[in-house]
Amino acid sequence: MAEVNGVSGGPAMDFASEVYQANLAKAAQQQEAQQNLQLLERATEPTTPAASSGSHTTTDNLGQNININV
Repeated sequence: MAEVNGVSGGPAMDFASEVYQANLAKAAQQQEAQQNLQLLERATEPTTPAASSGSHTTTDNLGQNININV
C-alpha cells in the first residue's frame, strides 16, 4: 500500500500514485520527443562547405602549383 507523509490511503492512494507516475513518464516522453525533433531539424539544415564560406585568401590558389610527371 502506498504511503505519503506517513499516511496510508489504501486503493485510492495506490491509484493516485500510479496516475502521478504515468504523468511523470508522459512528461519525460514529451521532453524526449521535443529533443528528437530539434535534432532532426538541425540534421536537415543545409550546410555550407568550409571552402565556400569566409575569407578565400588561403584557398584561392590551392592546387595551382602541382607538378604531375607521367
